[in-house]
Amino acid sequence: GALYGMTFWLPQIVKAFGLTNAQTGFVTAIPYLFGTIAMILWARHSDASRERVMHVGAPLLLTAVALGVSSYLTDPTLTTVVLTVAAVGVFCCFGVFWTLPTSWLSGTAAAGAIALINSIGNLAGFGGPYLIGWVKEATGQTSTGLLVLAVLPLIAGILAFVGGHDSKYEFSEQKR
Repeated sequence: GALYGMTFWLPQIVKAFGLTNAQTGFVTAIPYLFGTIAMILWARHSDASRERVMHVGAPLLLTAVALGVSSYLTDPTLTTVVLTVAAVGVFCCFGVFWTLPTSWLSGTAAAGAIALINSIGNLAGFGGPYLIGWVKEATGQTSTGLLVLAVLPLIAGILAFVGGHDSKYEFSEQKR
């Protein structure tokens, strides 16, 4: 939900800085550039350390905090920096996240869980932008929508820490 909400609303937030369309496009690309680089480095670090929970939960909590903070900022530069941090958090958990369901389940149960998670993610992706739009319409501010949207990665981050991960199982020879 957080990524889709940002994807949908980030150009409008940046456009409100008073930039031209071309400038808006370039500034909007900044969070994705840093997010992509961070995602690769974070996934490599997770593989090297053989640790998953912190590598999923911490970026989600970072995203929640950054989205929450961004809702209170008015300076365009600071807002861009904080939304870039939020994007980095979202992107960092992508690659590592999918190791969690397969460490809890195997076979058809894992396939079903992955399908369910993907379906819920798609619903959140559909609903997230509408949620921000609804909150913006109700309050007159996009920033309040970002604050509401911050709750989703907060919940996901907490669930990642609560769910845990069995690295021994994931990296065992028996699984292969």
